[in-house]
Amino acid sequence: MNPPDTDSTPLQAEKTTKTDAMLNRRAFLGTLGVAGLGAVAGCMNTSQGDVTFETGTNAKQLRQAAATYLKTATLYKAPLCNCCMKYKKYLESTTEAKIKVTSVNDLTRIKHKYNVPKDVESCHTLDTGEYFVEGHVPREAIGKLAREKPDILGIALPNMPAGSPGMPGKKTKEFVIYAVKKDGSSREFMTI
Repeated sequence: MNPPDTDSTPLQAEKTTKTDAMLNRRAFLGTLGVAGLGAVAGCMNTSQGDVTFETGTNAKQLRQAAATYLKTATLYKAPLCNCCMKYKKYLESTTEAKIKVTSVNDLTRIKHKYNVPKDVESCHTLDTGEYFVEGHVPREAIGKLAREKPDILGIALPNMPAGSPGMPGKKTKEFVIYAVKKDGSSREFMTI
């Protein structure tokens, strides 16, 4: 057992403790920042994948319905998420819509405002004025929403699947788009 350090005063010990706390806080925030950048890394440097998704014989009609329906909308996204901007470009180039982008630091408030259930959340929320569109939903699903006008809150493609509009990679499985009902439950809306 070492003898106590008799050269340090209580004030010096307090300063050392505060300095250690500041260093620990900085290390924690630095780690948090790196983790955040890593989390959005999947959104960075994305290339636009296929802009057409097959839905059977009515694919062309659904794309036309999306173009007719979607004239203006607001996209809520995290400040550093680049895939959301790719999704905006996808919608604007395939529907001629004008999409206003609003970067927010706390997307949970937006998800709560639109009643987006946690199990269908993605990285951004689009407000069409009539419905919400959560995530990287292909325009064909927006076209179906426009044609059918169901009594729901909105539609969602959970997570950030590879090959979806605005996301890099190839589509490796079917995208299941969910309809979110007014009671907060969800059901399959369509598969692309």
